[in-house]
Amino acid sequence: MSSAGSPLPPIRVILPDDQEVRGRLHERRQWPRGGWMYRVGLPMWANDAQSEGVEPREYLVWLTPEQARPVDGVSYEDVPTHSLPREADQAPPADRWAWKVQRIPPRNGRPGQVVVHVWDCADAPAGDPEVDVHEALDVLRTVAGAVPCKECGAAVALGPLTGSDVPKDL
Repeated sequence: MSSAGSPLPPIRVILPDDQEVRGRLHERRQWPRGGWMYRVGLPMWANDAQSEGVEPREYLVWLTPEQARPVDGVSYEDVPTHSLPREADQAPPADRWAWKVQRIPPRNGRPGQVVVHVWDCADAPAGDPEVDVHEALDVLRTVAGAVPCKECGAAVALGPLTGSDVPKDL
């Protein structure tokens, strides 16, 4: 039975010799190496040693999307589905609102510079801690000459929040 108490939905199973049989979908699970696997129950005959007879049993197996295919018109929304958990500090890029501060020391008579980058900018210092938007804005407002990076879009995102205009060449 599925989590809602309804019967497990049927699923088409493609065997190695291209025969097609029906099974029952128990769960869907995302795997760390990528992709989804489906736990499918296949009806089989099995010998029972105690009764010396043959009885029906369900054989459970994990299958790939190429091996387990949906049945047209069947709903799979009640099947337990397990995505990989997101690590607390590892949000997808679309959800991130983090910044890195690059401090470039003075060289060859040139003054030092402070640049605020989006966390994944190629020019952002690797290994340095990320800062939140409040800390990034604080750096831009209080450190003389600090600028948001134009390459990664920090200037577009942070410029309006600091009261400065977005540069025209972006």
